[in-house]
Formats: sequence, structure tokens, C-alpha cells
Amino acid sequence: MHVSFCLEQAIYMIKLIDPSLLYKHPVKVTANEDKLSIVDTSAAIQRHACKECGVHLYGRIEVDHAFKGLDFVHVELSDVKGWQEPQFAGFVSSIIEQGFDPAKMGEVRDKFHSVGLDTFDALNPTLMDLLAAFTARKNGKL
Repeated sequence: MHVSFCLEQAIYMIKLIDPSLLYKHPVKVTANEDKLSIVDTSAAIQRHACKECGVHLYGRIEVDHAFKGLDFVHVELSDVKGWQEPQFAGFVSSIIEQGFDPAKMGEVRDKFHSVGLDTFDALNPTLMDLLAAFTARKNGKL
């Protein structure tokens, strides 16, 4: 699982990234789908957010990508128990783009480390390896 918070009272949100769900069980919105819209249709991750409050519910990759078909689920919004605990905090520096004071980034990383989470400004090494392997295969190098 990847951690990155974005809710109103928090800096980050928790996101499930589960490759075993790829194409098998895509996210299905069961109620109020009309309240969701894609934040940026040109982005690789098609983030579906509430039109009223702006909270991101899930994201799906539809373009030619190593994670095509993968759904990013915001498990903190789920009433289902049993989600895997967070494994790392990704794209930590992205909070600066939302106006977070860059001078306080050390505190943010220290907090994640204090609860046992490594921090990255990309994905963790395993996921980055998957992305690189996809690109190499696509370019005929593997």
C-alpha cells in the first residue's frame, strides 16, 4: 500500500495500490457516481473526485502504462476492515505544490519515519523497477 494524504484536515491520504486487482476486480462506484468527475483527463491517473467537496475517491490508469488498469483506492474512506497497513509514503514533496512550507518537510518525513514508513518522492523501489521494466520491454530492451 502507498500512503499519501490529501483530505481537508490532513496533509496526505492513504491509497491502496493492489496489482492483484488488475483487470480482475476494477473499482465499481455503487452510489452517487454522478457526483464524481475526473480531475484531469490528460493525466495518466484518472482521479475521480467529488464535484462538491473535491475529495479524491479513486484513480484509474487507462493509458499505455506499466500499471494500466490499476485502480488507486482511498481506503481511509472505506468502511471495510482488513486493508493492508501502509508500506511507504510516496510523492512526499508534492505537498509543497499545495502550499505546504518547504522548510517543514523534514518534520513531515520525520513523522512518517516515526511510524515506520519510508518516504519517497516517487514510488518505492519495487514499483519503480516495475515501471522501468515496462519501459524496457516496450522499447525492446528486455
